[in-house]
Amino acid sequence: MKILKRVLVLMGFLPALAIAQPLVIHYSKDVYKGGSQNWSIAQDKQGLMYVGNSDGLLQFDGTNWKLYSLPERSIVRSVAAGPDGKIYTGAFEEFGYWQPDKTGQLQYTSISHSYPNLKLHNWEFWRILFSHDKVYFQSFGALFSFDGDTVRRIPLPSNVILMSQVGNRLVTQEDGGGLMELINDRAVHIPGSDFLSSTQVKSIIPGGKDTLLVCTSSKGIFQLASGKFSPWGGDIQEFSKHNELNVAIRLKNGYAFGTILNGVVITDRKGNIKTRINTESGLQNNTILALKEDKKGGLWVAMNKGIDYVDINSPLMIYRDKDQRIGALTSAVLFEGKLFVGSNRGVYYRNLVDGDPRQPIGNFQFLDGTQGQVWDLQVHSGSLIIGHNRGTFTLKNGRLRQISNVSGGYMVKSYERGGKKYMIQSTYTRLVIYRLENGEWQYDHQVTGFNEPCRFVEIGPFGYVWVSHQQKGVYRLKLDANYQKVLDTRYFGRVSGLPGDFNVHVFKISNRIVLTSPEGLYTYDDLHEKVVPMDDLNRQLGELSSAHRIIHVGNNRYWLISRDMLGLVDIRDSGATLIWKMNPGLYGFSMVERYENIVPLNKHIQMICLDEGYALIDLNNKVKDTAGQQLFFRDAIASDSKGKSRRLTVSSADSPEIIQLPPWERNIKFRFASLRYTPDGESYQYYLDGLKPDEHWKSTFPEGEAAYDRLVAGNYVFHVRNVDAFGHTISEISYPFIIKPHWYASSIAYFFYVIIGILIIIFSQLVLYRRFKRREERVRHEKQMELERRREEEREHAENEIIKLRNEKLQAELSHKDVELANSTMSIIRKNESLIEIKNEIEKQKKQLGTRYPKGMYEKLIGLVDKNLTNEDDWLVFESHFDQAHENFFRRLKSEYPALTPSDLKLCAYLRLNLATKEIAPLLNISVRGVEIRRYRLRKKLELPQEKNLVEFMMEF
Repeated sequence: MKILKRVLVLMGFLPALAIAQPLVIHYSKDVYKGGSQNWSIAQDKQGLMYVGNSDGLLQFDGTNWKLYSLPERSIVRSVAAGPDGKIYTGAFEEFGYWQPDKTGQLQYTSISHSYPNLKLHNWEFWRILFSHDKVYFQSFGALFSFDGDTVRRIPLPSNVILMSQVGNRLVTQEDGGGLMELINDRAVHIPGSDFLSSTQVKSIIPGGKDTLLVCTSSKGIFQLASGKFSPWGGDIQEFSKHNELNVAIRLKNGYAFGTILNGVVITDRKGNIKTRINTESGLQNNTILALKEDKKGGLWVAMNKGIDYVDINSPLMIYRDKDQRIGALTSAVLFEGKLFVGSNRGVYYRNLVDGDPRQPIGNFQFLDGTQGQVWDLQVHSGSLIIGHNRGTFTLKNGRLRQISNVSGGYMVKSYERGGKKYMIQSTYTRLVIYRLENGEWQYDHQVTGFNEPCRFVEIGPFGYVWVSHQQKGVYRLKLDANYQKVLDTRYFGRVSGLPGDFNVHVFKISNRIVLTSPEGLYTYDDLHEKVVPMDDLNRQLGELSSAHRIIHVGNNRYWLISRDMLGLVDIRDSGATLIWKMNPGLYGFSMVERYENIVPLNKHIQMICLDEGYALIDLNNKVKDTAGQQLFFRDAIASDSKGKSRRLTVSSADSPEIIQLPPWERNIKFRFASLRYTPDGESYQYYLDGLKPDEHWKSTFPEGEAAYDRLVAGNYVFHVRNVDAFGHTISEISYPFIIKPHWYASSIAYFFYVIIGILIIIFSQLVLYRRFKRREERVRHEKQMELERRREEEREHAENEIIKLRNEKLQAELSHKDVELANSTMSIIRKNESLIEIKNEIEKQKKQLGTRYPKGMYEKLIGLVDKNLTNEDDWLVFESHFDQAHENFFRRLKSEYPALTPSDLKLCAYLRLNLATKEIAPLLNISVRGVEIRRYRLRKKLELPQEKNLVEFMMEF
């Protein structure tokens, strides 16, 4: 049976949980932006990784990938980092090397095209090797050497397969034959190797002292020692034969073998398989084309599809259960030399080698009778306590026994009373008490007075029991001496000082009650009887202060589990010290949401419960080697406002060159890296010295980029550092640069500005002096003018007084003239009215007397009356008075309207005096009808519109 199990392991038929899997990080073509197939891998002195890809040469700095294409965009079949710092590549009819320029960008130099007489005849170069200060480029049909000056073809007796290098020895296989070694650039047959003619030798790697391991594709692995061949290795022999070995390399602590059919296996120095990694356990593809161990001991895998990094030295080992055979784990424990795990399906167990959880034997087996959700596994007094959805069970000496049917056994806490041992348990509905009787745990009673679904329970000081509600808040219970009933209940939530009611749980740190919340940790102040934040501890814990679960693992160490982070912390009176920190999401696995759990299996091994298996952390292997994690600049790019950019010189950290930028290149972007390949919590911090609002450390992860736009002219120093998960600085580098000012803001310009400023000040002083003098003159002149003005005002005032008196006199005279005019006019009107009455009376008498009235007398009287009615003397008197009152009225009227007759002028004068028609008639010695006719004719001559009043026109004229 043991032989069958070993064969199944070798063939890859046992499930993934049988062997622990290291962390595997995937880089797909969508990530590195190249072709799917990757043919070779190399690492330079600085630590940068290079991959020969179907689209060109890939370069990886630990953060970002960059693709460099050959001039003909050929497939890069081989890549090797030379001792001279150059990166050599081979392709179709092409081989050469790459070197970085001052900006850090790789530039290609073709060796093959530098020699026009070199004919390559459709050859592709699959291997690049270094020996005796020469570089060898090997294809299946030819071998060339390059010493830095000349290229020489090495004569070979026939075509060869793949050449390997072991130290300075170069060994290859003849196509369809045995092995040859290149000695002084001559191919020398290796005796006894002809048996290999029926297979292909894929790799030749160092074995023990003076021993070569010859790895074939189908016949296994042979060791060559003292000129003799013999089979080598344990498990790897059968595995390689059945899975078509393709590549092999020696590791620091073993060997790695890549196959065509079944991924990678890692063996010890004797060829016994320790780890197998394929598509079932994490690889992107099972066809392995190249392997490379980097300087940190990590394994790079180039595949037919993608690139993977295997952290074979990680303290984290993952046991995956992709098929969900054991379900989502919520708890685990070591008991009776076995590993027990609890999940949503029940309890499973597996045997271990010497009780070591890192060395399981076989698959998990189901513990009959435990079907359903398991919440808690703990060992107390020699018994395994199983908190289950259906109640609580114990397991001892292989016997499963149900001791309670109270649903949902979440957690038990042990205590002693009266020399006896008890346990208190949180459940779906209430608290349950168990007692130890004759070495067996028995159900005792349920605590009365509290009926709430409670998950976490803690026994605090002063006899209080603290429980956290399944959903909302925390309760502090005061129980009687026998824990029979609740005497007092106090609820803790938002009303008692916590930031909220939900996502609040209770735990203990250093025997002190601690309440968790998304905003930080709180504790109960017994002296003041209130909840207070643990400010000092929260500040030291950082993002871990929002943990929703705390697990005590002994020796003042606690696991804190937050939404996206796990942290192992040592908490003492002196403060908190971070021991381990990780983000599960970055490692590609997830815990059971809201029921996350980490179990300390022993002093060093910690188990993380996952929803697809579990992970083990070996705290003895937690210290990370920071060598090779030194920061360096990948790019420095300056650009202007129009988007035109250029790469800047990337100088060494030992002697940084101060870059000077023109004033229009005000935008600068930095890219930096530190050759980290695993998500171990390392992050970058940076700031720009010289930019006042930015002079503090900022964090960036994982991009490794920082950009600044629209910087003003001045001196700057860009600082960047990488820090580990503990916040310790690994390395720090800086990049000084200067943005020159525009010509109008240069030092010379400022010198002239100072001179001009001095001249301006002198000129302004002269101007001010002259202005002051002018002002004095102006003030004196203004005073003189003011004196003259006052005199003029006094003179004008006197003249105005005289004019006023004259005007008053004239006005009085005019008023007197108006009165005289009015009296004169009225006298004429009365006189004419009297004459008209006399005339009318004479005519009446003549009419009555007829012929008896002497005609001569009648005519004489009538003539006398008419003569007095039309007396020009009256008009002359009227005209004289009128002209005095209304100066130049007739002249202006006659000038404006020359067609007016004297009769019209008289009518105009009377209208100017606003006389009525009846008053005008006597003055003109005509009837009222006649006056109206004259008025009508006058309007015609004046061309007045119909709506214009004639009297108003005359009064306004």
